[in-house]
Amino acid sequence: MKNALLSLANFAGGALLGAAAGAVVAALAAPKSGPELQRQIKERVDEAQQARVTAERETEERLWQKFRQDVSQSSSDQPTTQD
Repeated sequence: MKNALLSLANFAGGALLGAAAGAVVAALAAPKSGPELQRQIKERVDEAQQARVTAERETEERLWQKFRQDVSQSSSDQPTTQD
């Protein structure tokens, strides 16, 4: 049991050390500065928001067109009654 805990502790320590080393390498190898990366992320978020608005408008218009078509079709399918 003691051996298993020691192995687990060694594994966890190695994993933490590896993660820290990876973070350092990633920070040193990053091609963009902090402000430049923030600007790029903001641009992509803005583009995604605009795409959402566009898709929402297009979907709404398609739904309205389908609704109008269905209503028009169902009213023409109704039998006319004469009193």
